[in-house]
Amino acid sequence: MKSYLNFTLKGGQLLPVWIAFFFFFLIPLYLFFDGLIDLTAEEVSANGPSKLFFLYLIIVLAMVFTFVFYNAKLVIQNLEYRGIKVVCNYHVGKYIGIIISGIVLSIVTLGIYIPWLIKNMHRFFTNGTSYNSHKFAFKGKGKSLFLIMTFTIFIPFLVVGFVVFTIMKSEIEIWIYQVIVISILVVLIYLTFNWMTNVRYINYLIKLDIGFFTAIWKIGIELVLAGIFVLIFRWLTLVSDVLLLNADFFPTPGKIVIELILAVFTAGFYFPMAFIRLYRYFAAHTKSNIVDEKQISMGYDGDQLSDFLFIWGQILLTVITFGIYYPWAFSRISHRVLTQTFVKTDIILKSDK
Repeated sequence: MKSYLNFTLKGGQLLPVWIAFFFFFLIPLYLFFDGLIDLTAEEVSANGPSKLFFLYLIIVLAMVFTFVFYNAKLVIQNLEYRGIKVVCNYHVGKYIGIIISGIVLSIVTLGIYIPWLIKNMHRFFTNGTSYNSHKFAFKGKGKSLFLIMTFTIFIPFLVVGFVVFTIMKSEIEIWIYQVIVISILVVLIYLTFNWMTNVRYINYLIKLDIGFFTAIWKIGIELVLAGIFVLIFRWLTLVSDVLLLNADFFPTPGKIVIELILAVFTAGFYFPMAFIRLYRYFAAHTKSNIVDEKQISMGYDGDQLSDFLFIWGQILLTVITFGIYYPWAFSRISHRVLTQTFVKTDIILKSDK
């Protein structure tokens, strides 16, 4: 029997966190990039980067990790299943310790420790969550994520960089870069999601039950479709440049608005549909092991077209309000998706194994 999730978070609950993040992140981020541009300029100060540059970087990192903490807490504690709320018990001091030690070790090891930092953060949120008095436990390993990142990010880009800039001397078409990036991204999405979906609850071990090649084929199709709309965006941008940007009678603000509308409606047009289709696909392939002839599985039975239109409506409201509407968009999109997500327990007889 299917039992659907429930999500009770309201936009007003997320608003204070979003406002704090919006102002205390975006302004320092702008100042940080302004300092970064100065560092990469042709004439660099002999004294090197200013102390404010590092201060802005610290503030940006602090706000990112703070937003992650409170956003995750709000989301998880507003999840319900069969009328029982999911409980999160997160210790701020432990979280700060994970972040500070992780950043220091990542700097000292020149980035090698980053997979273990990600693992510790994911384990912190998973292991601090419980349902019906039973805790979840993340079983993924840092070395597994290190291998994933090494073979899908570090080595490919080092090899590509060496081939392109040393052997071919940058004489390569841009579409080849795009094919390489999409190929790497497809593999990275699957392997990372497969790594993250490795959670124990009581005696159930919840994982993906889908093979590597089947999954990357599905992800690849969605990314290619999204890429097609990006190409459409570039073509429409070129057309708008010819028709509008060279037209003296058309006011500059109007040109900017048209460029923004084109960007929203083309470059990101397919991504909500890609999200829905991949979410449905991975939810259907998230299952547990068999315990006492019982197996837990998930699924999503929302209507793709109506959900796509709904998500786009929320995105547009966020865009036209310059981000102010985001807390309500996030809560309403999450509510719509999660309340159409179900968990069920199947009876697997020995003869079916």
